Amino acid sequence: MLRFNLIPKPILKSRQVLLVSICVLVMFSCGSGEIQNFEGIAIHADPRVDRIDLRIYLVDRNGTPLIWNQSILSPSVGVSTISEADFTTNAKVYSMRNGEKHKKVYEGRLIDLRWSQELNRLDRLMTAEIPRAFIEEDPERDSPFGIIMVEVKTEKQGPFSDTLDKAEIYKF
Repeated sequence: MLRFNLIPKPILKSRQVLLVSICVLVMFSCGSGEIQNFEGIAIHADPRVDRIDLRIYLVDRNGTPLIWNQSILSPSVGVSTISEADFTTNAKVYSMRNGEKHKKVYEGRLIDLRWSQELNRLDRLMTAEIPRAFIEEDPERDSPFGIIMVEVKTEKQGPFSDTLDKAEIYKF
């Protein structure tokens, strides 16, 4: 009985190598769910008329912002995408009296959490907001400023928190 081999052996070998490579890549990406070097956050607030916009920088242990596309485990890139929905957030906002933390005027999750990027920068950044309508009025306060505490965590990393002192939480 004659047997014809229609596919040459070198092509079969390269297909096997390709298949094994794809399997290894899928295995690493499915098990990731972690952002490389993510060891903290740094928050900045931008007051708006109807809300407080927050910029949440992902930082390493030295406080240096992480860079987009630094590794295959970058968020929002390719098969290892980490969705905003995978993050759990909590914010606490306090009013001030006599330059000290006074009364908790808001506690809850951040609204509209999303990946973002500033112009001409490669920092890993998330943005969110706290609507001013959610912030309770404190008649005893003596300043439009307050303290914002934010906590961020994923299923595999965190919790990470940062505090922003003297953020404008009330309109003038």
